[in-house]
Amino acid sequence: MKIIHVAGFSGTGKTTFIRELLAELHKIGPTAVAKHMGHHLWDLEENKDTTVLFRSGACISAGIDDEKSVFITDDPSLETILEIFSNRGIQYAIVEGFKSKPYAKICMGDATGLENVLCTNPTLSDVLALTPKFDDFYTIEGLVRELKASCDMSEAGAILTFNGIVRERTGEKITEYLEFFEDFDHLIEDIRKEMESVDGILGVRFHHRKGRLYAGEDITYIALIARQRREAFFALSRAIDRMKKELHDWGKELAGA
Repeated sequence: MKIIHVAGFSGTGKTTFIRELLAELHKIGPTAVAKHMGHHLWDLEENKDTTVLFRSGACISAGIDDEKSVFITDDPSLETILEIFSNRGIQYAIVEGFKSKPYAKICMGDATGLENVLCTNPTLSDVLALTPKFDDFYTIEGLVRELKASCDMSEAGAILTFNGIVRERTGEKITEYLEFFEDFDHLIEDIRKEMESVDGILGVRFHHRKGRLYAGEDITYIALIARQRREAFFALSRAIDRMKKELHDWGKELAGA
């Protein structure tokens, strides 16, 4: 899932631009939008069951009719919403606001102090051309959904996944965090292609996170579809060994979950 992050001050045309961008991205794949409300709290409709049940202690309160679903959650984290989007199979997540987030972003207007700006006051064509440069965000479920949508499932007999995490304790050694800042996309792609070259493998998706990752956090997701489970286990085991040797060979370790 690509995060198309749009930031800027009020009155710079963000909403109009996002509406036009949404229409274009929706032609390519499922698209969702998350908007930061700033210091404004969302007013819940009083005396409605969804509101009453939420205020009675429900972590999530959902209302479902014949056309749509609406839910209220007690978690105000953007990343939680992005996880929901990815699990749902969203291909593009447009994020409005959240200026301090580190994602590659579009700047509207003349806002200053923004980090990781890809372009300022772009046209729709500019943004569509830059799509590959925006950040990826995945959950393991989202990766599997994307993989299944791209494969002929008529021959599939197994889906295998791997979730590597930062191991906190290895014997007496304690690891607070690991850092992955170098450009290793070419290596990940090469490993992915090698997995797909194994006879019986129908498709592979491979996502490796970057930046500083703390103990317990996810490092990598791998999902593959195969005709038989033995083929899947062989391809995955070889790929993990190669990843550890060529990418984590300076003492970084993975714990599979």
